[in-house]
Amino acid sequence: MMMTHALGWALVDSLWQDALAAAGLAALLALLPVRAARIRYALATLTLGLMLALPLASAVRLSGTSPWTDDVITATSPVTPGPTSGPDPQAAPAAPTAAAPVAARIRAALEPALPWVVLVWFGGVVVLSLRLASGWLVTRQLGRVGTASVPDSCREAVARLAARLRISRPVRVLQSAVVQVPAVMGWLRPVILLPASALTGLTPLQLDALLAHELAHVRRYDYLVNLVQSVIETLLFYHPAVWWVSQQVREEREHCCDDLAVAVCGDAHFYATALVGMERLRGTPPSFALAATGPAGALMGRIRRLVAPVQVEIFPRWMAGVIAVTIALGGGAHLASGTAATGDRGGTRPATLDSLIHRVEALRNAAARHEAVKTLGSRRDPRMVPPLLAIAQQDGDEEVQHEAVKALGKVRGGGGVGALLEIARTHPDPGVRRKAVKMVGEVATAEAALGVLERLAQRDPDVEVQQEAVEALGHLGSPQAIAPLARLARAQPNAEVRDEAVEQYARSAAPESALVLLVDRLANDSSSDVQVEAVERLADLPDGLGIPALREAARSHPSRHVRAEARRRLEDYR
Repeated sequence: MMMTHALGWALVDSLWQDALAAAGLAALLALLPVRAARIRYALATLTLGLMLALPLASAVRLSGTSPWTDDVITATSPVTPGPTSGPDPQAAPAAPTAAAPVAARIRAALEPALPWVVLVWFGGVVVLSLRLASGWLVTRQLGRVGTASVPDSCREAVARLAARLRISRPVRVLQSAVVQVPAVMGWLRPVILLPASALTGLTPLQLDALLAHELAHVRRYDYLVNLVQSVIETLLFYHPAVWWVSQQVREEREHCCDDLAVAVCGDAHFYATALVGMERLRGTPPSFALAATGPAGALMGRIRRLVAPVQVEIFPRWMAGVIAVTIALGGGAHLASGTAATGDRGGTRPATLDSLIHRVEALRNAAARHEAVKTLGSRRDPRMVPPLLAIAQQDGDEEVQHEAVKALGKVRGGGGVGALLEIARTHPDPGVRRKAVKMVGEVATAEAALGVLERLAQRDPDVEVQQEAVEALGHLGSPQAIAPLARLARAQPNAEVRDEAVEQYARSAAPESALVLLVDRLANDSSSDVQVEAVERLADLPDGLGIPALREAARSHPSRHVRAEARRRLEDYR
């Protein structure tokens, strides 16, 4: 019973002890900047350890004695007068209510309930321990069930990034059919699990960014810390402050890994775009697996920390908001540039820009939102990528979405291209996807866009998007686009898309190469429209290179329509 009382009092005392520890952490975090992730993480981790140490120390201190019970008995027991020879006012019984302190009376009332407190706590620990063990078993199964090897290029990327992060331990990488976002598990022999959708739906640079985040977890031994953290949560499950501190640990852990990933990738805005692209694949990973997108609901906070850190404001936020809405409603370039000039002189630009970002979606009028997005795009600021991407994906007006896509094409750096590719792959509106594809063809490099455009040309459910993707491949103006255009011209199931591919190939390839493909399509394509397109492009080849093929088609092609078009082109040529 002595141990039960000691543990019971330790649990009761931990309510106020751990609450004070959490309050101290909250005060420290309020003073530290959000960019100081390593310091904030260290403080949160130390606080969580302190919250376990305090009740343990109390239990050890009270295990050998029962001082509170003795104090209560002494303070509340009436004094029994002994034998006396006469009346003595000092011998009168003491009033228990007046003599007992408030704390002693409270503890006296709690004393009988301590065994029940320990019993309830023990039951909760058992239940959560079973939950913890099941999560651990599920996590172990992730590395064995539904896994496959990844391409050599992915393994090479992991090795290259591990060397840059100075990770000496071997790190395995596997493709998993179970997980939906990249995740890392284990600390002695760490394994990175990649969903198949990440290998096919992300550009190589975006995948590198997310792999760098997972390797940052490996370098910091976060899997082991997460295991200890889960044990503390199980033992102190009854205290809300413990869950709050534990959440701070998880958030700052992700911030630390974000900083390391950005240091490897070199571009915070591109890394933020990769996070947004991965969020659409989010599932709920087991508790021991550390996922790339982190805790649910924290993604926007991480992105805002990366690309739009908190600025020192010269005047209150509500005043900045009024100015921002005025700019959005007015939509005049003069007002926008005037605000920027004022910010450069007096420091108001960051506050106005920040308020404008947060208030665009609050404007009820679609025309006002359109002008606000246009104002954002005119700045060409890389910090605009996440809000513009959110507007393009979520706004209820298609014209506003189109304007956001157009604005992303104007953003400096590579972040805008990544966002455009994300919209082109995933947006539910084919008109918006088509606009994004067109912008990609105008502003992207072949290295960034080639694979995505070919997949869209082959698989997008909308034929017009497929055609736009083929046209964008031609607009890239890169020799690397020649082979995809040839594949599409020969094998794309839709004749309209093949027609566009034939045209773009003839415009992009060397005349001799174009002649080979055009003759092949003229003879073998199943669509007369594609055959006619091949006739037109043969007539356009320089130095009369396509004339012999036109003459042959005019004489002997099976299609009357194609023969007639070939004769007409020959007459025009004369």
